[in-house]
Amino acid sequence: MSKIVLSNPHSDKTLVVWLEPSGEDYWMHPGDVLTIDFDDADFAEHLIGNGHFEVSWRDDGVVVWPASRYGSTVRDRSGTEIDCGHQRPDHVDRAWREAGNSRA
Repeated sequence: MSKIVLSNPHSDKTLVVWLEPSGEDYWMHPGDVLTIDFDDADFAEHLIGNGHFEVSWRDDGVVVWPASRYGSTVRDRSGTEIDCGHQRPDHVDRAWREAGNSRA
């Protein structure tokens, strides 16, 4: 199993982690740590790029493209699996619902 660990150790704001290609959002409060892992059992046969995660930085967080076409699992610091929308701020949730966004 391959993984990437993301943390928000020094920021004083909540950051978003976008997991692509599904567009899932996970939110990290200051001090939070998230781990994204994927099953690489069929890795050699289904390799994307060079087998590494691709991470793009944004003002409000990061976008992560895993190295596998197969499902990824996102976990909190304790190792508990978390769902899309984890800790999504209320104002973002409200705005997406008002806009008719299906993620909300």
